[in-house]
Amino acid sequence: MKKKIDKYFTDNYELLTEAARVSIDVSNRNYDPVDLVSHAYEYCIKKIDEVTEENLSAYAHRVILLHCKWRTSPINREFLLKQTPFEGTEDFICRPVEVDSCELKEKILLEKWFNDRKSLLALYRERIKVDKPKQIVLDKMIELKTTNSRKLGKHFGIHYLSAYA
Repeated sequence: MKKKIDKYFTDNYELLTEAARVSIDVSNRNYDPVDLVSHAYEYCIKKIDEVTEENLSAYAHRVILLHCKWRTSPINREFLLKQTPFEGTEDFICRPVEVDSCELKEKILLEKWFNDRKSLLALYRERIKVDKPKQIVLDKMIELKTTNSRKLGKHFGIHYLSAYA
């Protein structure tokens, strides 16, 4: 089956690259279409027992479209790990980790990153001071360590769409 996957990706490389480019544009991602096609190829090889000759095309396109769209997909996690913690996007909550081998400059940058996050939180708290429900929700989000509307809705006993709103 690996030979068939190789042949499919070789013969349809331009088509897959174009699908990846469109998916990247629609999902507003910032990586190269070639990387996305390579990821789809590797994913198909990993799932070789699920892929058949009949569904190979659909499987490859589905991986390209959905893995680009989902924030927590393997390729988005891979690109997040390649970023420095200070280039992090708002889609992901990434936190640098202090290790014993950190140099002084790295420790200063780590401290600055934490102080920036704390100051943003303090500014937001100040801005919603008059809105008691928003304060309660923010405190629960911090306490539960989640932004998941389903968990928050379950905690407050409301529908998850209302929690999302």
